[in-house]
Amino acid sequence: MRSPRHQLILLGLICQGLSWDNFIAPLLYGGLWAACLARAPRPTRFGQALDMAAIALGSVLAWQAAPVFGASAHFAIGHGLALLQLLRLLRPLDRREKLFSLVVAVGHLAVACTVILDYRFILILGAALVLLPRALMELELEANPAGTASPGPLPRLGRVTAAAIFAVMAAVFVLVPRGFLGTPFAARLPGGSPGGGLDDVLDPSRSGQANASKLLLQIEANEVGYLRAMVMPDFADGRWRADTSAPWVALGGGPATRLPNLRHRRVRVKDVAALNRVLPTDGVPVRVTGRFFRTAGRNSHGLIGSDAMWNSGNNLYEYWVHPRPPAEALRGWQRERLLAHPAPSPQLRTWMTEVLAGETDPHAQARRLEAHLRDTFRYELGSPELGRLNAVEDFLLRERRGHCERFASALALLLRMQGVPARVVVGFVPGERNWLSGWRDVRLRDAHAWVEAHFAERGWVTLDATPRASLPSPGWAPTELLDALDVIWYLNIVNFDSAAQRGLAQVTSQGLGAALELARRFGVTLAGVALVGVFAWRLRRWRWPAGDRAPSDAAAASTRFASHSYGRMLRALAARGLHRRAHDTPQEFLGSVRERAPQISAAARCVTDAFCATRYGGATLSEAERDDVERAVAEVGEAMREQQRATN
Repeated sequence: MRSPRHQLILLGLICQGLSWDNFIAPLLYGGLWAACLARAPRPTRFGQALDMAAIALGSVLAWQAAPVFGASAHFAIGHGLALLQLLRLLRPLDRREKLFSLVVAVGHLAVACTVILDYRFILILGAALVLLPRALMELELEANPAGTASPGPLPRLGRVTAAAIFAVMAAVFVLVPRGFLGTPFAARLPGGSPGGGLDDVLDPSRSGQANASKLLLQIEANEVGYLRAMVMPDFADGRWRADTSAPWVALGGGPATRLPNLRHRRVRVKDVAALNRVLPTDGVPVRVTGRFFRTAGRNSHGLIGSDAMWNSGNNLYEYWVHPRPPAEALRGWQRERLLAHPAPSPQLRTWMTEVLAGETDPHAQARRLEAHLRDTFRYELGSPELGRLNAVEDFLLRERRGHCERFASALALLLRMQGVPARVVVGFVPGERNWLSGWRDVRLRDAHAWVEAHFAERGWVTLDATPRASLPSPGWAPTELLDALDVIWYLNIVNFDSAAQRGLAQVTSQGLGAALELARRFGVTLAGVALVGVFAWRLRRWRWPAGDRAPSDAAAASTRFASHSYGRMLRALAARGLHRRAHDTPQEFLGSVRERAPQISAAARCVTDAFCATRYGGATLSEAERDDVERAVAEVGEAMREQQRATN
């Protein structure tokens, strides 16, 4: 298991398993990898035939199993190659087969480039940069067990070459946008029932608190209101219900630039399935754009969404909100629908009369009811069940406590009893800005319910009767740092699109302008500082007499000389049957030489000590020490030739 080749294969298997976007496949592949290596390799007569059968069987199994786990079947062939990798761990391989295993592992790493788009890819990339060179070195040492000289350091790139490579990489990064990542990777999502997990989080007594910290959205906006995700206009049999049959009508308004002073929002979605084909928005959007859904539309209840959504590598959407939307008129059937309510009891009528205290203006009545519930009732999670026959009156007249759903439901029904059309809305209250990214993290615990009431002269007005001051504060958590790194990675690396290009160009031009202004004002001073720096750097180099080398150059020259001498000695010994095995350290091989050729042990020790001191200790050899090493290599070579002549 310590073999770099085996470790690189494991990394590839993990990357292939992550194509299912869960931990089942990676854990399964990791367990099978460990189980295969635990068994000693055994030769088989059906190597090639078994390899082809493994690829075919693995591909078919992955294709059939993917829908069961809700995963994509696009990478079925990769799973077939993963099964091939596992079976090849059970038998000895020749050099060609080992090299092919490395190629397959690199192919599995390529899968990570398409499905692992968050900051986890940095860890995978770092592991690949460490393991791939070591795996190739392992193959090279196995092909040359005699071990000429141990490979020295890689040759250094020239400054011009390194600068050219960096310039090309930077140009590709800046000039090539990654906007095409909106291509769907998974099948389109079915439309589930509205609410779902939101109801559980609104009332944790339904066991939804376990997922309350789950990140759902990240939104960039200076000021943002309530994000609407579900509207429930119908009340019957003591329950509020959403209208799932309302069709989507394509959102009009044309280009957002035609309307001045629009408020712009940019939203990144972490869990598309949780959206239920609805795009959470605040206010009255006039334009919505994105790549993970069809044309955005608005339904008759004001929700923004689409008839089809899918998971993609870029679940990002933008929308523009009208600052002062015109009042929307209600049709007769809409008004009748939004006024349906159960008949109030005499006790409830008396309670409303006392609260309203003769107020006759509908909008003022709504605000007074909102303030009364917010100021005199108590917010409480997991409140006791209310009476089914008359839950609203039980809440208002007896319990006087509950979670946001109960406050929204009670206020909406009270408004309807006063002749004000009202509906319950469920969505999210954006939290504070993330201290690092500047975006607002929206989690499931931010789910909330409120009321929208319609007034002829004002249109739809948001009312929230929930006592906000008593809501528990989640506080800071370490996950906020990961969330910030996540959004920064996506926006600046994965989703570097044309908008990001324009932003970078603007920042660059502003920086150049500031630099030119700084040079104009302090040009003479900066030039003097630069000259002093150049002079100090040249003075440091002038301290070395002509013809001498700096210590770093002398150490590198000593390392090359000792490595070359050690390699000459190994070749001379290998010619007489003294081979250094791939896993032998220099000192272990020196012990073998002492046992089999004691007459040259002193000379071999001289060369070995010089090699270890320069190679691993960074030592510098003097001229006398170099002469000693040269004589020792010559002594070993002469002794081996004398032994060959005696044998012949």
